[in-house]
Amino acid sequence: MALQLCDQRRKLLGTDGNILVRGGAGSGKTTIALAKACADFTAGKLGTTGKALFLSFARATVARVAEQATATIPRAQVSRIEISTYHGFAWTILKSHAYLLSARQGVSLLLPAQARDRLAGLDGDARSVRQRQLFDDEGLVAFDLFPSLTTELLRSIPVLARAYGGAYPLIIVDEFQDTNAEEWAMISQLGQHSTLIALGDPKQRIYDFKGADPRRFDEFIATFRPTEFDFLGENRRSVGTDITLFADAVIDGKYRPEPYTGVTISAYPGQSLRPLKQEVLRTVNRLRRGQDWSLAILVPANVLAVSVFDYMARAEHGLPSYPIEILVAAEGPMLAGALIALLLEPASDNQPLGAHILDALAVFELGRSETASARAITKANRLRTLARAVRARGDDGFGRRGIGPDVQQLLADIDAVVLTGDPMTDWRAVRAVLEASSREEIQAVAREARHMRLLRRGDQIEARLAEAWRTHGVYRNARELLHAAVVEDQFAATIRPHRGVTVMTIHKAKGKEFDEVIVFEGLYQRYLQPRGADAERSARFNLHVAVTRARAAVTIMTPSRDPCRLLSSVAE
Repeated sequence: MALQLCDQRRKLLGTDGNILVRGGAGSGKTTIALAKACADFTAGKLGTTGKALFLSFARATVARVAEQATATIPRAQVSRIEISTYHGFAWTILKSHAYLLSARQGVSLLLPAQARDRLAGLDGDARSVRQRQLFDDEGLVAFDLFPSLTTELLRSIPVLARAYGGAYPLIIVDEFQDTNAEEWAMISQLGQHSTLIALGDPKQRIYDFKGADPRRFDEFIATFRPTEFDFLGENRRSVGTDITLFADAVIDGKYRPEPYTGVTISAYPGQSLRPLKQEVLRTVNRLRRGQDWSLAILVPANVLAVSVFDYMARAEHGLPSYPIEILVAAEGPMLAGALIALLLEPASDNQPLGAHILDALAVFELGRSETASARAITKANRLRTLARAVRARGDDGFGRRGIGPDVQQLLADIDAVVLTGDPMTDWRAVRAVLEASSREEIQAVAREARHMRLLRRGDQIEARLAEAWRTHGVYRNARELLHAAVVEDQFAATIRPHRGVTVMTIHKAKGKEFDEVIVFEGLYQRYLQPRGADAERSARFNLHVAVTRARAAVTIMTPSRDPCRLLSSVAE
C-alpha cells in the first residue's frame, strides 16, 4: 500500500500493542489502520493464518473499506482482512454458538420491525427483560441483545474466546465514539485475546440516544493502555474547502465572521418544498458536467425524507432526467412487503385470510415506527382481538362484514386477482389492490410498499418467488422467502456507489461520501427539536456529521420564518 507517511503515521505502523486513533472525517484513520494490518502481516506479527478484523457500525463504511482494501492492498493480504459490521460479526458467533446459552437447540434473528411489535410499550429494564425472555423461551435474538449475548458467550466459554482471539489477533474497531455500554463490554472481552486498534472522532458522536458516551475514550485508555495518535486537525476528504472548519464551528458555536469556502447557508421563504427543488436543479445542472456525480439531500426525519422523495420523483415537480433514490428506514417497507407476500400465497383452508390480514395490520402499526405511540398500541390490540374472533369462527362464519367493509372488499379484490407467475407483475397487482382500498391503514401499507427497493434484495426476492412458482405453480411460503432475503440484507454491505440524487436522513448518511450535500430542514421537521441542552448538543453533532459528508460543497437550507438557532451566528 503506497502511502505518504508523516512522522506520526510512520510511528503508528511500527507501534506494538493496543492503539487509539482520534481523527476527523476524511483524516485517513481507516487508511492507516489497514496499512498497519498489512505491516503486521509482513512482519509476521499475526502468525501465518491470523486475520485482521475490521468492525464498523455503518454498512456503507464496510462497503467503502472493502472496496478500498481490494484496490490498494496486495491480494494475498486482502484475503487476511475480514471487514464486517459489529452486528454482522456478532451474528456469525451467535448463530453458531448462542444455543450454548439456552435450552433451545437453535436461534433465529428477530428483525427490528418484529422486535418493535413484540416490545411495544416497554422501556428500560422491562424492555431488556422481555428481550431476554424472547431469547430464552423462543430462541429469538433481537439486535439489542447481540453484544451482551456475545460477551456472555465468550466469558462463559474460555476456549471459544481463545479460538476467536487466535483467528483474529488484530481487531480494528471503527466509529468507536458511537459504542454503547454493551458494545464496549463486547469489545473489552475481545480485547482479552486480541490486539485492538480503536478509531474514533469525538465530534461524530450521534448515537447518544442509544447509549454512546463521551467517556468511552477514557475507558479504553484506562482498560487497554493504548498508544494514542491524534489526526483531528487533518482533512483529506474536502481538501481546498472550509467544510471541516465550519463543521467544527457548529460543534462549539464559534463562527468566524467571513464566509466559509464551500459552505452556503440559505434561509428559504415559505414552507413548501419548491425552494429545495430549485436548489437541487441548480446543483445538478452544475454537477452533471462531470461524470459519476453524486448529491445527497439530508433531512432530520424519515417522514420528511419520504415527502422530499415523493415530491422530487413526480414528473411535474421533480427530476425526470436524473437518477433519484431514497434511503429511509426499511421497517415500514419490509412489513408492507410481508403483507403483499401473504396475499400472494395460496389460500389456506384452516387459516382465515381475514385474520392474517388483521394481524399483519397490527404488526404494521407497531413495527414501522421506532417507538409505537399509545394510539398505535390501542389500535393494534383492537385488530388482534378481532383477528382472534375471526380465527375462532372463520372468515365466513364470523361474517366478512364483521371484519369491516374495507377488509371485506380487500378479500374480494384479492380473490379477483389472476396471478401470472411473473413475480413483479403479480406483486404490483396486489399492491394496486391495497392502493385502491378505502381504509387509511391499508393505503399506508401500499405507500410503504413502494419503497421496497430500499431492501436492495429485489432481484433475489424476485428469483425466489419465481422459483416457488416454477416448482409449485403458486407462491408457496412467499413470506418465508421474503423473510430470508430480509435477514440476509441485514448483514449485507452493498458496494454500489451512490450516483445522482439521494434523499436520506442524517443518520442514514453516516459513513457515506458525496460530491455535494444539501442539508434541509422543514418548518416542522427541525435539527433542533425539542429544545434543551441535550437536544442542542445532539443537534450540533448531527449537523457536524451531515456537513462532513460533502467532498466539495455543502448548502444548508433553513426556513426564513424561523431560522435554526444553531446557525444564527453564521446567518448574522
